[in-house]
Amino acid sequence: MVGKVSVTGKSTMGKVVRILVVDDELPICELMDEFLSSQGYQIMTATNGEEALAKFEDTGPDVVILDLRMPGMSGLEVLRSMRAQGGAAHIIMLSAYGDSPTVQEALRSGANYYVEKPMKFSQLVEILKDIENEAE
Repeated sequence: MVGKVSVTGKSTMGKVVRILVVDDELPICELMDEFLSSQGYQIMTATNGEEALAKFEDTGPDVVILDLRMPGMSGLEVLRSMRAQGGAAHIIMLSAYGDSPTVQEALRSGANYYVEKPMKFSQLVEILKDIENEAE
């Protein structure tokens, strides 16, 4: 049974929503961790693709916030690997490069949302509300 996500970080089933934040810039991971934790979410962070895939497999997060351009394994490669593993995580792609072909490729590869950096926290809250509405 699937519970819906609330913007307080809990599903309707009382389970804390787990979010995996993946960005090669540690300060971005730390900032997102601080904000999302203050909203009641359980946050995990990863600074590269390999670490992200290991945490994805071990923890099965409800939401993944994934940077597109990272050294080594790109966000698109991580996205494709996550989708190949299965699971119902909502994936939000982030990038400072909002060119249309890249956006389309991310969406074709299984991203649920694509957001350009710099992202406002209010925008992130709106996306989480959209995820909540989809789960109803």
